Amino acid sequence: MWPQAIVQTCIVHLLRNSFRYASRRDWPAIAKDLKPIYTAPTEAAALDRLAEFAERWEDRYPAIVKLWESAWAEFVPFLNFDPEVRTVIYTTDDIVNPSRPVFVVASGRSSLRRRVRRVRRVRVPGRVAA
Repeated sequence: MWPQAIVQTCIVHLLRNSFRYASRRDWPAIAKDLKPIYTAPTEAAALDRLAEFAERWEDRYPAIVKLWESAWAEFVPFLNFDPEVRTVIYTTDDIVNPSRPVFVVASGRSSLRRRVRRVRRVRVPGRVAA
């Protein structure tokens, strides 16, 4: 239906799914080691960070490495956006949970990059997403 649409995975869900395969006591260390992957400036840098993550964790948690490798094609489009935009689109939680609708309101006349920085999330009580 939308042939030119860019499909990307939700980074928050990818992280949550990663933690499902790990012991709770390792979560802080895993989160710290995964962050350089999804904050990398380019795909090549993210791939290097994934290799470093795999070196440290693959023996103990091979399913996490496989999860990131399997989701790579849907993860990479996220890296094409500026860091300011990434902070807005890194999660689909508000789309997935329609019982908590969120309307995005941009203020002021400015470039798109500035608008993204100024975006306010406004919750509308009693409204149900269609």
